[in-house]
Amino acid sequence: MLKKSSIRKICLAAFCLLILLILYLFPKKTDQNLSFPETSYSISNAKDTLFLPDKNDYVARINMAIKADTTIDKANTVISYLTIGSDNESVIPNGFKPIIPRGTKILSSSINDNNYKVDFSKEFLEVSENDEIRLIEAIVYSLTGIEGIKSVTILVEGKILNKLPHSQEFLNNPLDRSIGINKKYDVDSIKGTVKTTMYYLSKYDGYYYYVPVTKVSNDSKEKIEVIIKELTSSPVYETSLMSYLNSETTLQNYKILDDQIDLDFNSAILTDVTKNDILEEVTYAINLSIKDNYGIEKVSYTVDSEVVAKFDLKGLE
Repeated sequence: MLKKSSIRKICLAAFCLLILLILYLFPKKTDQNLSFPETSYSISNAKDTLFLPDKNDYVARINMAIKADTTIDKANTVISYLTIGSDNESVIPNGFKPIIPRGTKILSSSINDNNYKVDFSKEFLEVSENDEIRLIEAIVYSLTGIEGIKSVTILVEGKILNKLPHSQEFLNNPLDRSIGINKKYDVDSIKGTVKTTMYYLSKYDGYYYYVPVTKVSNDSKEKIEVIIKELTSSPVYETSLMSYLNSETTLQNYKILDDQIDLDFNSAILTDVTKNDILEEVTYAINLSIKDNYGIEKVSYTVDSEVVAKFDLKGLE
């Protein structure tokens, strides 16, 4: 007769084998309905955003995790990320580069009435002529992506920077996103120009990110019409810019409210008509464009008047 201890060991081994068999036959299901399933996309990796020049010299939107206890600390840390040779330069993803001249220091900074005021050392003026407008765009768009900051005032050695150092182009401090970014011009007259910013998708070494392009034109159409028109057309600026919005997509109607915009499309916007699905890359590009141009907090998508998606843009940055 087997000893009780031997019987106990045999029972325990049999029980373990049974558990392993159950796990093998019934594996744990993974959630297939996450908001951002593609981990390679910048939109899914971190909450904070920076705008830095990419390999095509576009000022591009990338996601970074920025640790800071206060708004002013976060703003100063963002400046560090944008500065060549800073301690934070090493964590910037491949394909992107800082743009504030090496050796530039923050002499003072403050936040009042949602305006970030920063005084740089004289090295700030050593920016190259080719980079000077991108420098301003990168600073303004990066800092206004921080909650609590809507505009930026730039000083150098105590004096407000009213002109770019090389081109002498006038800067209307305080600066906000109305300055535009990666500007492309399609104008017949210098009078009545309108700036409309669209976000395109780009890719570097398997990493997807968004690039804003501001079109400066005399187009008198409502900006949402311009946005959809541009995103449904093949980008003419660079082959590196992509839009996943079907060229047959039509904006049939829209309603702009105080804090919401309702968009009604034809079925061409859908990736799967039976499921009423819209590509994440499509809604994200449209939502980013709407937020930059309107400052609206909510977007509703309908197809032939049937609601298929709703988004809250508060946490989009």
